[in-house]
Amino acid sequence: MRYSAVILAAGSGTRVGLGYNKLLYKIDEETIIEKTVKVFEQDVSCSEIILVISKNDEKDMRSLFGNRVQFVFGGATRQESSYHGVNAAHEDIVMIHDGARPYVSQGELNRCKKAMESYDAALLMVPVKDTIKVVKQDVVDHTPERSTLMAALTPQCFKKDLICECLKKAINSQDVFSDDASVVERLSNTEVHVVMGEYTNIKITTKEDL
Repeated sequence: MRYSAVILAAGSGTRVGLGYNKLLYKIDEETIIEKTVKVFEQDVSCSEIILVISKNDEKDMRSLFGNRVQFVFGGATRQESSYHGVNAAHEDIVMIHDGARPYVSQGELNRCKKAMESYDAALLMVPVKDTIKVVKQDVVDHTPERSTLMAALTPQCFKKDLICECLKKAINSQDVFSDDASVVERLSNTEVHVVMGEYTNIKITTKEDL
C-alpha cells in the first residue's frame, strides 16, 4: 500500500524554551526533524514526504533534506497546517505525523498500513498508565474509568478525500482541534479505528523531554 506522509513541523515549540524551533535541536549529531523524516524515508511504502514548515524556518529546513522531501507552509492553526500538507499529497492514503515524534517505529507504520486496508481513518494509541482526573476551577470534578482511556499518538491515517473535507469544515468552523482524528470524529460519520502504538513513540514537548 502506497501512502503520502505529511509531517507537521511549523510549530514554534515555545514550551521547550530554546528560542528556536525545537525540531532543529540536535540529538546525537542529528536534528529531531531529520530523525523523524528518516523513519518515513526508510519505509518503501511511503511514496512522498511533505514537510509542513514555517516561513521563518525555511532556510534551515531546506538545508537538511534533498529532493525526496517536499515543503509547504503551515497556517495559523493545526488544522490549517494539516490541510496545506494533505492538499499537496498525491496518494489516496495520507499519514499525518508530528515532527516532534522522532521515535515512531516501522512496526507502528506497518500496523497503520494494515488498518488502512479496511478502514477510512485510524490512529496510533496507547492505554494511559496514570489515573486521569477531570478538574474544574482547581477542584476534581470526577475520575474517568482508566480502562476506557487511551492516549493519542501519531501518525494518524486517513483517506485523503475524507480528511481534506473534514479539515475544510474545521477551518471554516474556527473551532479548536488538538489532533486530526478529532476533526474526523466531530465533523463526519466515519469511525476512527484504534491501532496499538508503542510507549517509546514520545512527543518532544518540554525541555525535560530533551
